[in-house]
Amino acid sequence: MNFYVASFWAILTGLTLLAWRGRRRSRGARAWLRQPTLAVAALYWGAALLTVVSNPSPPSRFFYLEPMLLLIDLGLFVGLALIGMRSGKGWVLCAAALQLISTAAHVARLTTPGMWRLGYQVMEEASSYPLLGLLAVGIWSGRTATGKRGP
Repeated sequence: MNFYVASFWAILTGLTLLAWRGRRRSRGARAWLRQPTLAVAALYWGAALLTVVSNPSPPSRFFYLEPMLLLIDLGLFVGLALIGMRSGKGWVLCAAALQLISTAAHVARLTTPGMWRLGYQVMEEASSYPLLGLLAVGIWSGRTATGKRGP
């Protein structure tokens, strides 16, 4: 596993632990809307694990449309958009917009079969670290809103 991939998993784990630690134990069916960091972290984990499970062999990857990755990216986009619209948190809506770029990569590959393999890969994977950055922003803004400073 290369450094790029290993650091993604390490950062996602750290952010999930911070989101868990900073959660407020509020009751009610819509309590997660007031603090969507855990829901977003769960979506990220689900998408990342499904990507690993459905990953074809690396030599043949991105030569053709990746239907499983399309479904995973579309599901993550819809989940982020729903959480963003219901919670009203700007960072979640920005995350949904970034995820839309990954979803659009599949549409570009579908409509342009001669698309350069690396272009498809970069478009599809480019938003992974910025998504983690937006989760960090959400965790930090939730902590500062409650008066807690620092980790």
